[in-house]
Amino acid sequence: MRSWDRGGRERALLLRTRLAEHGIRSTELSPIPEAGERGGPDRGVRRPAVDLLVHAGGPHPEQAMRAAALWQLPLLIDRPEGRSGGELNAFGAHRSPVIGIHLPDGGFGVAVRETILVSLQPHPGNARLILGNEKITAPGDLPLRITLAEEGLLEARGDSFGRRLIRRLRFERAWGAYRLDVDGAPAREVRAPLRIEALPGRLHLLHP
Repeated sequence: MRSWDRGGRERALLLRTRLAEHGIRSTELSPIPEAGERGGPDRGVRRPAVDLLVHAGGPHPEQAMRAAALWQLPLLIDRPEGRSGGELNAFGAHRSPVIGIHLPDGGFGVAVRETILVSLQPHPGNARLILGNEKITAPGDLPLRITLAEEGLLEARGDSFGRRLIRRLRFERAWGAYRLDVDGAPAREVRAPLRIEALPGRLHLLHP
């Protein structure tokens, strides 16, 4: 992943050189795919022909994680705080769940922490939700936040239904545009229906 300073770029180049010595193809990546950009020749940013993505630093590691999860490529990234190191000259690894977002136009995106749907209409009426197998009507003017729970499930919260742990949900509205926020940043304008699900183990992280 492309870093934000010269030191990070030099470090990424050194990592890639050492990986190449072991026959591992890797790349820094720019631009970064966002929600709705499915890797492929006809949609969004194409999946690079490599074995590994490299993130050498920078203020937004979520961008690198989304790309890795979207393309199902392992990501070499700094070890998170609190996670112990392994043997000398060895890599640690773990897999994490992500949130999968299926868009009505066939696009697909991921979030590593949360998604929020915010109405762009002044009086949107009610939204129709299917939480798991339960149909619910909720005020459409209130943001709908979906986060990852520790259990690898989705956590949905709303004034009309409280806190629910689910594997998937469907957001249905007959009319009106919404803004999709991914990991704290506006991603794109969307319309219903949307399908959101937990994807266990989709994100594969390697740590030096």
